[in-house]
Amino acid sequence: MTRVTTFALQQMTLYHTLNTQARAADLSVQLASDKKSQTYSGISQDALRLVSLETRRAEIAQFTMNIGRAEQRLKLMDTTVASVEELALELRDTLDRILQQPDATGGNLQQIGINIRDSIAGLLNTRSGDSYLFSGTRSDRQPIDLNAAGYNDVSLIEADGTTVDSTFYEAYYTQVLGNTLPFAQGSFYNQIYFDKNGVAPTVPAPVDADNPTLTEFNAEDPGLWQYYVDRLNSAQMLATPKIDYYQGNAQANVVRADAQVDVTYDVRADTLAFQQILTAADAIANLPNGDATDVNERAIITKARDMIKEALETPSGAGFNSVTQIRMNVTWARQTLENTLERHESFDAYAEGIITDIENIDPADVIVRLQSDQQALEASFSMLARLQSFSLLEFI
Repeated sequence: MTRVTTFALQQMTLYHTLNTQARAADLSVQLASDKKSQTYSGISQDALRLVSLETRRAEIAQFTMNIGRAEQRLKLMDTTVASVEELALELRDTLDRILQQPDATGGNLQQIGINIRDSIAGLLNTRSGDSYLFSGTRSDRQPIDLNAAGYNDVSLIEADGTTVDSTFYEAYYTQVLGNTLPFAQGSFYNQIYFDKNGVAPTVPAPVDADNPTLTEFNAEDPGLWQYYVDRLNSAQMLATPKIDYYQGNAQANVVRADAQVDVTYDVRADTLAFQQILTAADAIANLPNGDATDVNERAIITKARDMIKEALETPSGAGFNSVTQIRMNVTWARQTLENTLERHESFDAYAEGIITDIENIDPADVIVRLQSDQQALEASFSMLARLQSFSLLEFI
């Protein structure tokens, strides 16, 4: 006698049928989602690699965002510094032209100085969104304030055109050199003379030693006025910008472009070249007459011209960042960011391909397997239905 079936065989058939049904349901989900699995456990053999690639892509997305923000700032910085350079060239050429004409009075020279000084200040106060570009990391603060408490106009000759103005030197003497008033040598004139010669003046003494006339100032030492004018370009004064305009901080901006790549771009409004240009422009703006025929004013005009030339033309590697070098530094930072971004984009494309291979299905393959499982299910359910309909009486 042959058995038609057994309970165990029926249960095994049911087990395999349910497994086929579950597999068919999973294939249907794959086909609908275009993904091999909705969980990492479904692709366990590739899960670690997938997580690693996804983590790296997330990092790259953040680095790419950092680079995008920095690139926007650097592009605007480059444009701004180029405009500052053009204005400085304009003032340098104007001063050169006047100095080459000994009989020229300079015309509206003071107004030219005012316009260029204010225009450069406005450029260096440029913002990207709500962030000031040239304030160091203190990007919430406008870097240049020509009305700041510590700022003093570069006035070397008073408005009367005959008296030496001591205001600028007093600020330098106290705020930069750290001294206190009254002057150690007793008067403004005595202090200037002592600073230059190392001894106190003898005769003739100015009638008012704190407000000497230009004639009295030069009487005992004809080189004293040039020494005074040279304070405009004092390395100590420019290296310690306490009497100028700057309101930012001394910290350089740094952008994290990759895990091991930090790009620094240190372009601030207190950069020495910018200080020299603004100091020179301010000195021209405060000439009482703008008279290039006057020997004393001519000394200031010459000094201002030379300061601007130094700020524009000092060669790279001379221990001084000229405006040209500043632009080169910005270009270098931009190029470094672009190269890093290209590497990110290349890896991201590669990683995306690998992730696609790990996660995504081959629709044709899934359709064939799904059809095969559906056919098997139909046969299985048909067989189970017939087995369930049999009774023992039918075999007796």
